[in-house]
Amino acid sequence: MKKVEFLLVLFICPIIVIVASILGIFLFRKWFVTPLLTFVVFIILTFTIFNESFFIWVVVYTILSIIISLIMKLIKK
Repeated sequence: MKKVEFLLVLFICPIIVIVASILGIFLFRKWFVTPLLTFVVFIILTFTIFNESFFIWVVVYTILSIIISLIMKLIKK
C-alpha cells in the first residue's frame, strides 16, 4: 500500500494539478481561481482521506498550481 501512496503523491497528483491549472486558466480566465480550488480540494482530502502530514503536499501542489497558472497567463497574452 505504501507504493501506491508514493506514486499518488509524487506522480499522479502533480500531473492532475498541472492539467487542472492549464485547463483552469482557459475555463475561468483568472489565474488565481485554479490554485484556490487546488488548495481547497487538497485540504478536504487531507482531513478526509489522508492525515495531517499531507498538508505539506497541499502547500507544494498549491505553489505548483500558482506557477503553472502564471506561466499559462503569460503564454496566453
